[in-house]
Amino acid sequence: MNDYPTPVIIPRQEHSISRRFIDPHALKVLYRLRNHGFLAYLVGGCVRDLLLGKTPKDFDVATDAHPQQIRELFRNSRQIGRRFRLAHVYFPGGKFIEVSTFRRRSEFDEADSGDLPRSENTFGTPAEDALRRDITINGIFYNIANFSLVDYVGGLEDLRAGIIRCIGDPEEKFVHDPVRMIRVIRHAARTGFHIEEKTYQSLRRHVEKIRLCSPARVREEFLRELREGSAKGSMSLMLATGMLLVLFPPFHRPLNEAGQREYFLQIAAALDALSISGNTLAEEFCLALFLLPLLEFSCPVDDLPIGRKGQALFQQRVRSWVLEILGPLQFTRYAKEAAVHLLSSQRIFQEFLPPRKLPRRFLGKRYFSQALHLFEVGARARGEHPKKFSCQAEERKSLQRKKKRRHHRRKMKSSFSGRGPGKYQQKNLLSSANP
Repeated sequence: MNDYPTPVIIPRQEHSISRRFIDPHALKVLYRLRNHGFLAYLVGGCVRDLLLGKTPKDFDVATDAHPQQIRELFRNSRQIGRRFRLAHVYFPGGKFIEVSTFRRRSEFDEADSGDLPRSENTFGTPAEDALRRDITINGIFYNIANFSLVDYVGGLEDLRAGIIRCIGDPEEKFVHDPVRMIRVIRHAARTGFHIEEKTYQSLRRHVEKIRLCSPARVREEFLRELREGSAKGSMSLMLATGMLLVLFPPFHRPLNEAGQREYFLQIAAALDALSISGNTLAEEFCLALFLLPLLEFSCPVDDLPIGRKGQALFQQRVRSWVLEILGPLQFTRYAKEAAVHLLSSQRIFQEFLPPRKLPRRFLGKRYFSQALHLFEVGARARGEHPKKFSCQAEERKSLQRKKKRRHHRRKMKSSFSGRGPGKYQQKNLLSSANP
């Protein structure tokens, strides 16, 4: 018989979480489950953030109701997942609450167990669900039945002490699913907590195993590092543990150059400032900004001629470099090509620094605004005052208006170039038929 730890129960009067700070839709889900006789807990990062006085980005619910029972309770839900089914309960505005059944191990551990039949039941108890999670501060539960906290893993103690610690043996956790190492780094960067020594040393020993993971999973986790406001802390820890060079081996030489690491971390801080200010950062812009500090080192322009020919050669050089860096993690073709355009555009800004006017063909590019923003962010990160190209803003607007008029004329022309009347002719015919 399994010997699971006795949970620490913290009653409502001894903790700071109030229902006023819980999303009303999450409360609806919790109460419906409870009113139908099921256990219903808030779980994961939302409980951690509420205890830290932060506003959670999303709220996740765990229950002992099985997926089909959840589906019957919530007609506004959709089941997702192949190996382990869970439900998204939808509300107006496209918002949803994720509801999962308590389970006894990670779906990724299950994927590694080739000797087990696919139909094997992995549902578990609250204790088993807590123990299969990554780090202790994400293993605290909030019980809607009596508003208490339920802690099987010592998460509350680590939260008070400011420690990031793996649940269970970090050696086993990281070997079974190396992506957990990225999550450990992200949570340490987000919270400012220090990584417990055993967890840290195990991470350093197994960092090379990150290459064994699905590129799609690593890509998604890495994008979260760039987008969620803790990029500087994450990049610092990735450099310290060697993870960044495992993910991106070509970074080894440029980041060992004098001043390059500092500039790289300043760019990461700029990413954080943009995220915290509420900007929605496009994937291609994040990637271009991430690569910007190494652009000059990896794609020198000294041997290229000035003008359009040199720019075309530079863009080819940038494209080869970007594909070498981003190719292994299988970023989308659109994201890679858009990042190439943004990065190669930086040479144009340098070549046409004010008071010279930027080429009209460049002003008309749809990515011009993003490229200019990238140029300005990079200049500020270097401690420079970005040269202003705003004097040409009106000229750009004029070009856009002309482009729209040309598009409209082409549309009109095509509508009159058929055997029968086009839609504009039809409109005129109808209006003439009804004076």
